[in-house]
Amino acid sequence: MKSGITTRLVWSYLLLIILTVLMFELFILTALRFYYVNGVKDTLLDQGTMFTSFYEQTINKETFLTEAPILLQRYNLFVDAQVQIIDPKGEVVADTHKSDNKNLKTSEDVISALNGIPGSSYSVSNGEKLMSVTQPIKLDNNILGAIRLTTSMEQINSTFKQGMVLLLSIGCFVIVLATCISYFLANTITKPLKMITVAAEQMASGRFSVRISKKNNDELGKLADTLNYMAEEVESHERLKNEFIASVSHELRTPLTSVKGWAITLHSMADDPFFQEGLDIISNESDRLSFLLGDLLDLSNLSAGNVKYSFETVSLNDLLHQVVNQLRPRAERQGVHLKEKYEETLETKADINRLKQVFINIIDNALKFTPINGEILVLLKANESCAQIQVSDTGAGIPMEELQLVKGKFFKGKTKASGTGLGLSICQEIINAHDGTLNLMSEVGQGTTAEIKLPLIKNT
Repeated sequence: MKSGITTRLVWSYLLLIILTVLMFELFILTALRFYYVNGVKDTLLDQGTMFTSFYEQTINKETFLTEAPILLQRYNLFVDAQVQIIDPKGEVVADTHKSDNKNLKTSEDVISALNGIPGSSYSVSNGEKLMSVTQPIKLDNNILGAIRLTTSMEQINSTFKQGMVLLLSIGCFVIVLATCISYFLANTITKPLKMITVAAEQMASGRFSVRISKKNNDELGKLADTLNYMAEEVESHERLKNEFIASVSHELRTPLTSVKGWAITLHSMADDPFFQEGLDIISNESDRLSFLLGDLLDLSNLSAGNVKYSFETVSLNDLLHQVVNQLRPRAERQGVHLKEKYEETLETKADINRLKQVFINIIDNALKFTPINGEILVLLKANESCAQIQVSDTGAGIPMEELQLVKGKFFKGKTKASGTGLGLSICQEIINAHDGTLNLMSEVGQGTTAEIKLPLIKNT
């Protein structure tokens, strides 16, 4: 989930905010640049207009070009700029600064001004960016020349860069703040989803007593209510089913005991071989049904939580050795090599009888599916904070499509050795009650490994 919805939500919020900040800053910087440049341009144009207006009454058409240097010296400029007076041919006739360029007839701003329209242009001189603004000088609608003001763009660029750095810093701060807020907002959605997912997984594994805490009355809150209601309904049906199974199992045991008893009695009295064979079938089937009813009753009680466990410190080495010795004669009769290997001395808190039931069931399954001259290895080792018990056989293996189903109730494989389909379900319930896990790993033709993990008590 962390790399899923949370990441997608954070990136969605973040990308939206980054795009918004970039567009906003681009707009602000463009406007800021436009404001600074046009402000200086307007100032220079105003200075040119003021110069023309100031000397409008004293300008003489015949003497203007010869008096231009004197007029330029007398006028007080309010801007730091190079001022040049240009004749109609583009020649510089007066200049506040010494300049090698005496003819400006090719400059765009000069051409525009000599045509009666104020103009501006940008240039670079000795690595310095310059802006020039040229204003026509008119007398009786006749263009006598032009006044050109040139200023450096360095001050404008420096001011603009300072503003740009400030805006970018604010933008970065906004993005970092938005990231934190996005992560917080994403967690308000993903945390309840994680709780719902964990609870749903527990419900899927059969723990219908789990309930999801509802924090908000929104869509997630309604989903939690729905899952809780579903769990309550399933738990109710499970309870009714278990009660029915327990009741039927109890009711059937008495007649089955009577049937078996009479079958044995009649068998001892019968002389006809055909009659004796029929009674043997009745007796064997009664045993099989009694065994099935016992499994059903066990599973019903385990699922309903009616079984009381007596937890104590159990030596897994001793318990496994005892179970292996108990089943070794059967393995020898089947021609199967039953081996045991204990890497460490390990202990756990467990109900010894129930845990023994699990080990017997697991090894019994291995014996059922292991052929003559096959091998079963019971391995005990420590795995971090868990005791790991592995029962590996060299049997036919379990097909992949059945591997996820074999621990389900009443699931039976396609082989003749398959039992009632309840053994692994009972083992799963017992292991869950011990806060452990039961997993099966198998490959067709290579065998099967049943792996049990239990909380570990280390010897000191």
